[in-house]
Amino acid sequence: MIRRMRWQPFATAGLEALTVVAAYLVYSTIRVFVEGTEARAVDHAIQIVSIEKTLGLFHEESVQRFVESQPWLAGTMKGIYLWAYLPLIITAAVIIYARDRDMYRCYRNTFFASAAIGLIFFAVVPVAPPRMLPELGFIDPIHASMTTSGAKNEFAAVPSFHFGFTMLAAMGVAHCFAWRRPLTIALAFLPAIMLLAIVSTANHFFLDAAIGALVVMAAWMICVSGSKDEQPAEQHPAMRPA
Repeated sequence: MIRRMRWQPFATAGLEALTVVAAYLVYSTIRVFVEGTEARAVDHAIQIVSIEKTLGLFHEESVQRFVESQPWLAGTMKGIYLWAYLPLIITAAVIIYARDRDMYRCYRNTFFASAAIGLIFFAVVPVAPPRMLPELGFIDPIHASMTTSGAKNEFAAVPSFHFGFTMLAAMGVAHCFAWRRPLTIALAFLPAIMLLAIVSTANHFFLDAAIGALVVMAAWMICVSGSKDEQPAEQHPAMRPA
């Protein structure tokens, strides 16, 4: 009995990890199958450019040109886009899980709900990334210089989960440490740096990132509301410090 109790936390953690990995694989598979046509995706991307120009937000090409003029910065942004995203999400999940299991479940469910909403966007409104619009001055610093393999959805720029999930990860870690000011300020740089990475590599527009943030926050509100229905507000783990 004692030995079984000793191993139970590891079994629970392992089952949770398998559940998340399985859900991510299902999401990734569906994401490929709902890929839209290139013509529609490019049309939608041009519409985003038009909206950004109206709002005075269309500066992605200038940002990319500046970053590419600094080789060290361009290399760093490419590395962050390619290699930092998933390790960051996984690390944040482990920290939140270790600190507060109830809070972790709320953030995990937000992750799942966001992904489900994202799949609807990918199927209904396919959007090409800026790198597919060379006529606007964009270059492809990643795919043009490396060989990529594996099936993927090329027209899933909206919403940007590189930004949205990085924001969620930073928010979750700050939350489980009771929003301590120095840590919260430091964590706020993570989505900002990711924003620079996704824009400078011509993988997303600013509006893509904004929609990613809105989707994540909408999913967060849905998950919090659902948790409130299950327990009194004053006991709700997502509303109290760790």
